[in-house]
Amino acid sequence: MKLSIIYVFIGLFLVVGNWESQQQHWQEEDPVPEDSIRLRIFSHDDSLLQQEIKREVRDEVAVYSAEHMDEVPTKEEARDVFDAHLETIEKKAEDVVHAYDASMPVDVSLEKNVEFPTRVYGPLVYPAGNYEALVIDIGDGEGENWWCVLFPPLCLSDLGIGEEEEEKEEKEENVEEEPEFSFFLAEVWDDWFGA
Repeated sequence: MKLSIIYVFIGLFLVVGNWESQQQHWQEEDPVPEDSIRLRIFSHDDSLLQQEIKREVRDEVAVYSAEHMDEVPTKEEARDVFDAHLETIEKKAEDVVHAYDASMPVDVSLEKNVEFPTRVYGPLVYPAGNYEALVIDIGDGEGENWWCVLFPPLCLSDLGIGEEEEEKEEKEENVEEEPEFSFFLAEVWDDWFGA
């Protein structure tokens, strides 16, 4: 019986140690390189229709950009490619938007100092800051936004994965749930020796 308890403690120690090691590894890993160009799309407003339009623009621009970024080795060359294709990207975005509303303007620009909120992808946290980005404003550009990394081309792998943590207190009520705690050792003890 004592041997079983020792094995449980050793197993628990290994699991916790491995988990802590993984947490540290995830925090050190940064898949968004410093020399990146991001995409940021602002929808007209927060209506469901405008969010759908924004996602369709996102998909169109991400696919088009990925096709032209495969062989681009540096940020400077990527910037040149985006500058050369800015009108085409704006036309693709307009085509999507105008399929819904012909009067809504679309503005596309490559900007060097765009503010980004904190972004969480699973265990990875991308800090808020100012980064170079291709910015697309749809209509008034006052709705929820979406972003990813265009260079190097990471957008396609990002589609639908991450959610931004951006001033949601103003738009949604914060509902706190009571955390539920469970202690593994207490459960094992109760299972073996009864409660």
